[in-house]
Amino acid sequence: MFGYIRPLKSELLVREYEEYKAVYCQLCRVLGDSLGVGTRFTLSYDATLYALVAIAVNGSAVPAKEKHCTVNPAKKCKFIASSGTEYEKAAALSIMMTYYKFYDNIEDDSFSKSVVSRMGLPYLSQKYKKAKAQYPDMAEIVSSAMKDQAEIEATENPSLDACCEPTANMLALLMEELGHGDKMLAVPLKQFGYFLGRWVYLMDASDDLADDLKSGSFNPLVQKLSLQSYVGKKQSEAFSGEVRQKAETFCNEALNANLANLLPAINLISFQQFAPIIENIVQKGLPQVQKEILFLHVKDRKRKKEPH
Repeated sequence: MFGYIRPLKSELLVREYEEYKAVYCQLCRVLGDSLGVGTRFTLSYDATLYALVAIAVNGSAVPAKEKHCTVNPAKKCKFIASSGTEYEKAAALSIMMTYYKFYDNIEDDSFSKSVVSRMGLPYLSQKYKKAKAQYPDMAEIVSSAMKDQAEIEATENPSLDACCEPTANMLALLMEELGHGDKMLAVPLKQFGYFLGRWVYLMDASDDLADDLKSGSFNPLVQKLSLQSYVGKKQSEAFSGEVRQKAETFCNEALNANLANLLPAINLISFQQFAPIIENIVQKGLPQVQKEILFLHVKDRKRKKEPH
């Protein structure tokens, strides 16, 4: 996953934000305890959402406790543990997704851009094997999705829908499993995961479009929006103004269509805990991410601030 799934902090109650941070911090602690201190760098908002949903449908959270931060022992943080294995599964998923992200970076990026991934992959490979041994079914879902993704993207001019399917199906199966065979719970969880997966893939493709045009890396939006003439460093500089605006408008509409399908699923899921936080992420956090990336151009602004 890609780090787009986060809450809109300003719209959370103070108590709710403290709970979100406590889940995030607990996942960080479990990553280090179960898979090694070095794996804490894989901590993400995406894996935190998985932990939140897993705990919320089971009602397995235990009261928060204040302890010293695992990264900075000089300060104290609140941690919300669970009575089940939700955090361990979220930690395993975090490792698996980061492993494939590193592998993908090495395949797609130049040597200079992928140097961090090349250095970290041997270490992460060991942790991936451990996570796979703990949760083989999860590993099979993730690896199958990554294999399907590679095969689809390797075909000539694959459709945007086809490219979205592996991520969508992966999250659908991962979320469905959290229902533990209860169809009343598993069916809406599967729908939630499916459209969240489509949204994540589309968001990542939209976010990377300008960079991919410049580098010539694969992006299904190039074919979908007939932007082939902009591929290449010199031509990509012309990807601005009206052309870019039309591309961003299309991406926003496609993303909104998937968000619209997420809402009915959320309303059908019985969350025993953290419901306001999860609803905030879906209803406010995801739209805010779209706004920042597509219309406020946060990435471009950050680049301008970086020293050349």
